[in-house]
Order: sequence, then C-alpha cells, then structure tokens
Amino acid sequence: MPAEWWRVGAATLPLVVLLVGLLWLHWRGTQAGIIALGVSAAVAAIAFAASPAVLGIALWRAIALSLHVLYIIWAALLLYEIADKIGAIRSIGTAVAHLTEDHVLQLLIVGFAFTSFLQGVAGFGVPVAVTAPLLIGLGFQPLEAAAVPLVGHAWAVTMGDMASSFQALRAVTGLPPRQLGIWIAALLGIASVATGFAVAHVHAGTRPYRRAFGAILVLGVAMGGTQLLLALSQHWIIASFGAGMVGLVVSMGLARLARRRGPGYFGLLPAWPPPQGRREPPRPAPPAGAEMSFHLAFLPYYALIGVVAVATFIPPLNRLLDAVAVSFHFGTAQTGLGWTTESGAFHIPVFGHPGALLLYTSVLAVLLYRVAGRTVPDWRRLWRQVAVQGVPTTMTIITLVGVATVMAYSGMTFVLARGLTAAVGPLFPLLSPFLGLLGTVITGSNTNSNVLFGALQRDSARLLQMNPVLMAALQTAGGALGSMVAPAKVVLATATTGLAGREGPVIRITARYALLLTALMGFIGMLVQR
Repeated sequence: MPAEWWRVGAATLPLVVLLVGLLWLHWRGTQAGIIALGVSAAVAAIAFAASPAVLGIALWRAIALSLHVLYIIWAALLLYEIADKIGAIRSIGTAVAHLTEDHVLQLLIVGFAFTSFLQGVAGFGVPVAVTAPLLIGLGFQPLEAAAVPLVGHAWAVTMGDMASSFQALRAVTGLPPRQLGIWIAALLGIASVATGFAVAHVHAGTRPYRRAFGAILVLGVAMGGTQLLLALSQHWIIASFGAGMVGLVVSMGLARLARRRGPGYFGLLPAWPPPQGRREPPRPAPPAGAEMSFHLAFLPYYALIGVVAVATFIPPLNRLLDAVAVSFHFGTAQTGLGWTTESGAFHIPVFGHPGALLLYTSVLAVLLYRVAGRTVPDWRRLWRQVAVQGVPTTMTIITLVGVATVMAYSGMTFVLARGLTAAVGPLFPLLSPFLGLLGTVITGSNTNSNVLFGALQRDSARLLQMNPVLMAALQTAGGALGSMVAPAKVVLATATTGLAGREGPVIRITARYALLLTALMGFIGMLVQR
C-alpha cells in the first residue's frame, strides 16, 4: 500500500479542485464542474492508465445519469412556475404565516416536517425542489431557503423514496435486513433530533433554542421514533413516509396549540416572532378578489402526493408506467492497471420516472385551477421561464456527474476509499460515515454511495473484526447526511430559489451541519463498537 499513496493523493485532486473552486474561489457551478472534469480525466489517464475508451464509457454513463436527474429538475421547475404564476406560493406563505407567526416553527413545518414527508414519497431531490420556493414565499431569504431543505430532508433519505437506498445497501452487502434496518433507523433517529436544531440554527444561530426547545425536541423525537418503530416492524418502504406524516401532524398541531394557549411549556409552544434571523417580510398577498385559500393554493402539492401515491402503491399501474424506458448500455471498461468495471445498462422509465410524475402533477394542477376559475399562463411562456433556470443547471449537472463517473470507472474512488481505510485502522467506525458522505458527494446519491462503498464497509469491518452491520449502517447514515452537500442537490436548491451558479455559498452553510452530524454518527459508532 505505501507505494500506492501517491495515487491516493492523485485521486483527491478532482475533489480538491471542485471544493476549492466552489467554496473559496467562488466559481460558478458550471465553471467548477468543467475544470474538475478536465482534472479528473487527466488524472485518470496519467495516474490510473485509463484509456480514451474507458473515459468515453464513463462520460456516456454520466450523460445517462444526468438525464435521470435533469428529468426531475426541469419538471420540478415547471411545477414551481405554475404554482408561482397562479399566486399559490404567495398564498401558501401567507397561510403558514397565519397558522404561526413564529419563524422557527414555520421552518420546522415546511423545511423539516414537510421535506421529510416528501422524501418519503418521492425523493430524488423533489423535497428540495418543492419546499425551497415555499420558504421564499414565506419571506425567508433565498440563501436560507436553499439551505434549510437540504439540511431538513437529509436524515430521511435512506428510508425515503420507498427505502431505495436501504434496498441497495441490503443488496450489495447481503447483511440481515432486520438488523440492518434497526441500526439505520436508530442512528438516523438521533440525526432527526439533531436536524431540527440544525434547521433552527440556520435561521438564527442558538437564539431560538431556549424559546423553541420543546417544539424542536418533540418534533425530532416524533419523526425519528416513528421511523424506528416502522423499521422494527420491517415496514422499511414506508418508514420515512410515516415519519413525515407524523411530523406534519405534530408540527401543525403545535402551531395551532400555540395560537390558542400562547407560548410556554419549555418552548413546546413557541409563538413569539423575534426580529432576529435572516428573514424578509412575506411576499405580498394577491390582489383583492384573487385571494386563495390555503387548500386551493396547496393544490399542486396535494396533486403531487396523490399522483405519487397512486403510481407507487398500485403495483399493476406501477409496472405499466415502468414498461417503456430509454435504455443506455455500457461496455466493460478496463484500465491499464487492471481496474475493471463490468458492462451494464441504465434504464430511465419514460412514464414512471419521478420527473414524469411531476409532469403529470403539473398538468393536473393546471386543469384543476382552470376548473376553479383561475387563469394559468400558457405553456410556452411557462417553459421559457423554466429554460432560464434549467439551461445553466443542466450544464452544471452534466459536468459534476462526469467527475463522479470518471473517478469511479478509473478506480480513483476505490483507491481513495482503500487509502482512507488503511490509514485509520481501529478508528474505522469514526471514518465509516465519512466514506458514505464522500460517496454521496461524488455520485450525487446515497443509493449510489451504498452501491459504491457498501461491500467495502462490510469487508473492512470483517478484516478489522468489527460489526459489519453497524459499519454498513454508518455508511448509509453518512451517505444520507451527505445529501446536504451533494452538488446535484445543491444545484437543484439554487435553481429553484433564483441562485443558479451560487452553489458555493449554499455549501458553506450546509457543510458545517453535514460534517458535524456525520462526526456524531462516527462517535456513536466508536462507542457502540467498543
């Protein structure tokens, strides 16, 4: 291994260039992505003996994976434009402001409970794309509106979207699913409680803790506890969904109680709107005669919940929607050093994809609004506005995914992980969640991170005579928390808040919480393993 350390250093170069460019040099996302992609290709060719054929296959896969993500982004932008142009975003902001004037409780309802719920039913960045604009409507500044959903949804990622990340980890490790599910839910349950405090901290530092401590604690425990109970009963596919439902009921219930009884009970019922925090006045209400009730304004999101539920929970329809797919095939790729990536295929279902579900929701929302007598802008105008945000976002996504696939196909990712593992030895439980986080950052997905590093975590644990189930759970816990800083999701947040190209400032906010909570997972792993 010592002779390979120079390759470990070389493998870090694309990530260093990307992070330095975004965080310190303030490059736009597209610029950072293009330069990092060039560096990764050069390192792959020079240090890892990747031929042009290997790089070509890697970039072809990057295009396929990018289309998968971009399908969601463009469809989510369309849904937002419809809701915004009809006045729904303003009305939702006004309604939540009327439900509670407390800024922290507003964040907990929209940026924590609702994002967790959406992660349970949709995932793939949908929670960020949907809730960030809602926070803008409530008057929160764009930077905060982009950061809060990224922080608030991450704990629910592994068991979200029908537990797709959990199922991937289970498949690649072959570990007992019940034990694995319990460990994951326990770790992320703790992360749930910490996430509530992190969301409040994004807004105004530690100032909200004293007056809203009870509400934050109860909401975090309620959602984390619900996920754990569902995991104990082996209902993994609805664990985050159920937790988010409970979170919505609890948070909105606390808001109503606070309005009736006033603040108190050790911060359980916060009802004081303090001037602190990065907040602007809510968007002005629609003109007289155009007011919307909360339920009419929330119509696109009710439609989203209904469309996703029908498409997910009716198996024959689910199979029918997934029957037609665009397929990308990749040949076997082998570098001059012998690193081999087997041939495979990637399928994008045309009608059953999350992006398609968002498009159905958009069409349904327009029809329902027309039935309700509301005027909706024509489709051409809507798509033109979507393109303004979508084109730069598309370039950023393609280049960032390209960095990830070049690193994976050249063997850089594996060499980097192996070097980190060899360096820490008995401290491996502390490192384990950071490997998961790293995988999510470079692949953009906790599912992909689990596929990439799941077996490595299991084998490393066995070599070090540690609990492989615990290490696998730490892997996906770190991967879930890595969603806070995954470039693909950060781009989604900036695209839907008018901050396209300003990914660096958002990452600077979310990175502190991602690293802190991931370290917490590692310390828990160390304590349990001892």
